[in-house]
Amino acid sequence: MLRTEWLPLTIIQQNEGQVEGLPENPRKWSTREMERLVRSIIETPELVELRPPIVVREGDIYVAIGGNMRLAAMKDAGITEAECIIIEDMPPEKLKEIAIKDNVQMGRFSMDALANEWSDLPLSDWGIPSYDDTEYPAKSRDAEQMDDRRSIEIKMNPDEYTFAVCALRDIAPTPENAVLKLLGL
Repeated sequence: MLRTEWLPLTIIQQNEGQVEGLPENPRKWSTREMERLVRSIIETPELVELRPPIVVREGDIYVAIGGNMRLAAMKDAGITEAECIIIEDMPPEKLKEIAIKDNVQMGRFSMDALANEWSDLPLSDWGIPSYDDTEYPAKSRDAEQMDDRRSIEIKMNPDEYTFAVCALRDIAPTPENAVLKLLGL
């Protein structure tokens, strides 16, 4: 059962495993990602109303099931209350499903469309990657046959690394092949 209600943010906590059967929120974020989200919420407060936190009551508090990062960003942005979607009488298995699915990023951006049709917006400030066509090999080029190979290094904390390796394993046998496949190379 779902209902909406305006709640003071002081009574909403991040999911740290307080709800029986629901583990701690598995999604982590960097300081830079949080700063971008805070700035985004300040610049476009309508986003909070369009994507409210999803919470469940646990005694005298509410625990964020979906929107843990948004909740932290709203608090950092000085917001003191928000309309929340409150889940009632839902089994932990379904809460776990909602927590994960709320954090899944489906699809990917068309870099050509972003470069050609959306470039008048501050996309990088909004966390959207950008590229310059001259920095990347043409899509039609066979990545295995490139003579002048270069590498990209990504620094991650242990949790991010574990997540990345597992996600890449689902795509191809090696991380390198998975990245090339994701890029269409």
